[in-house]
Amino acid sequence: MLIRIYDIAKKFGLDNKVVIAKAKALGIVAARVASSILDDATGKRLEAALRGELVEDLRSGLQSMSLGNFKAFADTQSVPIRPLTLVFGANSSGKSSIIHGLLLARHAVETGKIDVARTELGGESVDLGGFRQYVHRRDAGRRVEFAAEINTDTLRGAGARLLRKNKAVKITLSFGMPLDDVGKPKPGEVPRLISYEVEAGGRSILRLSRRPEETMQLDRLDESVIQPIIDAIVLNNTTAERLGAENETASVKDAMQGLIPTLRFTCQRLLPDRLVGEEYSVGGPHQLLPVGRGTRTEDLVNAARLFVPRTIADIIASINTSVQTQLERVAYLGPLRSFPPRHLAFAEDTDPNWYAGGGYAWDVVRRDEKVRGAVNAWLGSADRLRTPYELALERLFTASDAQAAVESGLGGIAADMEQKRRAEGISEEDYHFPFDNLWDEAEYARRLVQDIRKQSDQNPTDELVLIDRRTNTSVTHRDVGIGVSQVLPVLVHAYADKGRIVAIEQPEIHLHPALQAELGDVFIESALGERQNTFLLETHSEHLILRILRRVRETTEKRL
Repeated sequence: MLIRIYDIAKKFGLDNKVVIAKAKALGIVAARVASSILDDATGKRLEAALRGELVEDLRSGLQSMSLGNFKAFADTQSVPIRPLTLVFGANSSGKSSIIHGLLLARHAVETGKIDVARTELGGESVDLGGFRQYVHRRDAGRRVEFAAEINTDTLRGAGARLLRKNKAVKITLSFGMPLDDVGKPKPGEVPRLISYEVEAGGRSILRLSRRPEETMQLDRLDESVIQPIIDAIVLNNTTAERLGAENETASVKDAMQGLIPTLRFTCQRLLPDRLVGEEYSVGGPHQLLPVGRGTRTEDLVNAARLFVPRTIADIIASINTSVQTQLERVAYLGPLRSFPPRHLAFAEDTDPNWYAGGGYAWDVVRRDEKVRGAVNAWLGSADRLRTPYELALERLFTASDAQAAVESGLGGIAADMEQKRRAEGISEEDYHFPFDNLWDEAEYARRLVQDIRKQSDQNPTDELVLIDRRTNTSVTHRDVGIGVSQVLPVLVHAYADKGRIVAIEQPEIHLHPALQAELGDVFIESALGERQNTFLLETHSEHLILRILRRVRETTEKRL
């Protein structure tokens, strides 16, 4: 599928020049002007880069999420999303269902797939079993509901202009199996999006529902949305001396009431995306239509027929982009963290549980010196983990690298000694290796290691090790308590993530109660400090909960 630069700019509510500049920075040579056409892969790469830059502005966008007919939940349950949200309760009470619903929503919006057992982010830690398994009571005739309340500051384009007067908008997605006349799932069918609704200010402002031809029809558009569009069309074509604007507005409004039920959208993935119809398929800016004196009302109606549907499409695209951007911020850490192999330098990032199991966190610590320093500070702090261990890197050399470097290094040492021999005036006949005044064992050993390092810098491999500061002994995570391996991915999310929605199941697992409490301060700092992360924590730890409540009390009493 091809896409124009103009369409991408419109989708994000950005100026064409901003999008073109970003494309050039990415080396996309085809992006020259607003009408430049990009292929599907290139367009997605550019959109991902733009969305990544917008995350900084959109990081407080998700206000709440809701789930209905999903796993443990029959009635729709709403969960407010705050910088630090704790989910706790009895076993099998539905705590994990909240996080699993969020993971399913992200997977569905990204891939368009609803009937899934494992999500990409959840890996092997989350097994949903498919639609018939996760729908409440395994009743395939039910509609699973997911809703997200989004801050309107995150909207762009027409969505921002028309909805910004509201603090938030709520998008509700209902999906399920197509049903027959008696309400039973049709055999051989797969679940799909059934309805799409946007609410603002306590009222439904836009609603679409699926039709048999697999399109989404616009069933409802609230007057609070359509009226400003009509007013703008009439105002832009009306002078102060001209009368009759009210009659013209009424005529345009009547025409739009008949047009709205005819508008349909395709769903190439999960969400409605493009208007159906040749008149809406042409890219580029809206054309200027002439408005004559004798046919003024008719011309205004024709302008509205072209302009209003595209504005509605812009609103939907703006909301969809905001929802997708918020879901892309989600990171997940499962309840059972991986126990990585002894040699971390050769760990496989193709592991399906690479993220959910925390395996990637060890690679982050290995590569990022700043994060490694923050984790070390927590591991060795006198009032936290109080371990004698410190994470460090140890360079690994291959035999061929060492041989090549030693050969080169010995040649340099020999040349150096020959130069010294001549400077000392020692004849070749009297020269017998080694001469004390020519041979510096420590110096030449240092030079050989230095040459080996230079050789290995061409293809470096650094191993992450733990240094026991008491004995200066190098050990691996396999040689120390399992608590270190379980808490490290939690710390990496707190110290390495920025502007993310981090969902963690049982962050306190395998930790001493005192350290469970200390994790509370780690989460608070990461959420309210410069990293501005949002945490959704499913926990059984009373110590973690009490520490956070204590900090709330101390802050309220102005003692902290």
